[in-house]
Amino acid sequence: MKLHEYQGKELLRRFGVNVQDGKIAYTPDEVRGIAQEFGQAVVVKAQVHVGGRGKAGGVKFSTTPDKAYENAQKILGMDIKGLTVKKVLVTKAVDIDKGVEYYVGLIVDRNVQSYTLMACAEGGMEIEELAVERPEAIIRHRIDPITGLRPFEARAVALKAGFKGNLNKIATMMVQLSKACLELDCNLAEINPLFVDENGDPIALDAKVDLDDNALYRHQDLMHFRELEAEHPLEIEASNYGFAYVKLDGNVGVLGNGAGIVMTSLDVVNRAGAKPANFLDIGGGAKAEIVFNAIKLVSKDSDVKAIFINIFGGITRADEVAKGVIQALHEGILTKPVRMRIAGTAEEEAKALLAEVNSPLIQMYATMFEAADAAALEANK
Repeated sequence: MKLHEYQGKELLRRFGVNVQDGKIAYTPDEVRGIAQEFGQAVVVKAQVHVGGRGKAGGVKFSTTPDKAYENAQKILGMDIKGLTVKKVLVTKAVDIDKGVEYYVGLIVDRNVQSYTLMACAEGGMEIEELAVERPEAIIRHRIDPITGLRPFEARAVALKAGFKGNLNKIATMMVQLSKACLELDCNLAEINPLFVDENGDPIALDAKVDLDDNALYRHQDLMHFRELEAEHPLEIEASNYGFAYVKLDGNVGVLGNGAGIVMTSLDVVNRAGAKPANFLDIGGGAKAEIVFNAIKLVSKDSDVKAIFINIFGGITRADEVAKGVIQALHEGILTKPVRMRIAGTAEEEAKALLAEVNSPLIQMYATMFEAADAAALEANK
């Protein structure tokens, strides 16, 4: 679950991170009122769940309340990468010329099966671009998931990255960020830029926080941060069914029972010359109703031209899968060709059920490669 900047800052503040004063606003009049209250220059910042706001014109420096009002008129309602700006964060401005900007972030690193702390003396830049162009500029440090980031480790990273200022305070902020990341189950938590003022004190001028959806059951107090309008409608519907679903940009709907087999299914669809339109894991032991709901969900995607079902039955019975497919056909929901491979428990019973229906829309194959090839052929017609 992606958070807006102001939400991420709110969470980091709970862990002691020094963040800018700021308030959220929905109208230009509110923006002007906040600027008058602050009594100094402010920055008006679009709040949308995408990066690159500054480049898109969604971050504007404002010297007076009237200028803040004018900038808010420009930002509110603008489109940034397909998302409409409905609110802005108004923060007190800092004098960038009287300090330095750094980057600090933590990300789940599956290569080391832990979080990795990243630090760079070139804050404010697109870290993804920097990682490609000059990866040596980014200092990386694996964080022990048991001990967390320790102050001496944070100081060593800051020193190696070339940070200036009060390294003890900077290290403390890194430790606070690490603690927030671990306790909130973040996929990503970054401060960019981390501004160090003329006194050597660090301030988080921006914050990007992504929470792990799979861990949200442990953080019910954070569910109010979720904004459904920022999510794809099919992903919202899938969450209501309890499916693990991700919308992709292809033309073949993909269903499987288990994350591993679904990932493999995406690969074989690509291998067959088509592109998967989604990731959908119906889970283990799925009954006919679950399969029916999965087909109903995938069928709503206008990008889907064919459906590839790849099931290996252990606790999932193949005949239950077949019943769900047949129910979707009989109720008129299934209108797109289904090419499937279902093997394992109750495989023969599934074949018998499908043979009895004998619909050209539903064809079963011996291997997933044959089924994927057939689905790709249909989708690319």
